[in-house]
Amino acid sequence: MEEKDKIIEQIEDKLFKEGFYKTTMDEVASELGMSKKTIYKFFPSKDDLVMAIAKHFMNVMKSKIVPALNTNKNAIEKLAELINILATASEKVSPKRMDEIRKYFPNLWNEIDSFRTKMMFGNITKVIDQGKNEGLFIDYPTTIIMNILVASIRNIVNPDFILNNNFSIIEAARYAFKIIIGGIVTEKGSKVFNQTINKM
Repeated sequence: MEEKDKIIEQIEDKLFKEGFYKTTMDEVASELGMSKKTIYKFFPSKDDLVMAIAKHFMNVMKSKIVPALNTNKNAIEKLAELINILATASEKVSPKRMDEIRKYFPNLWNEIDSFRTKMMFGNITKVIDQGKNEGLFIDYPTTIIMNILVASIRNIVNPDFILNNNFSIIEAARYAFKIIIGGIVTEKGSKVFNQTINKM
């Protein structure tokens, strides 16, 4: 593993826990047991370090989500697995941390928003079509379903909404899942859906 990657992995938990904005580069250097000069060799600024950590986290998420959506499970089970992956991630990314990134690192927030939007359109679209082929989802236009889903996630799994309404990230995501997916299931899909959400 390259030293740059080691720095990211060793400091990631501290920044997610204690804050990207609040934590100083002196504290980062102390935590890593290396000089700031060495860190700056790989990350010219704190913003660069924060961006690298966020991109690493997004790549880890992608490496979990894509295989989960490419299994032999039915469409509803795949979407439930996606929620479970997000639940694990939400233990690390608190609403407070999301709000901090949005306020102090707007370019990074835009990247995160773009990433999750592309992930949804690029991967969940196939799952919606699969569910229709399996007879689990009503044959509504996939583009409309996806735009409703993406708009909901962007507005609900959002710092303003979560902090102002006293939900955790995963609670908000689960409610969105139940309402949206529950609204497109067929009679056959409803049975699978109810069995699946009872396990969540």
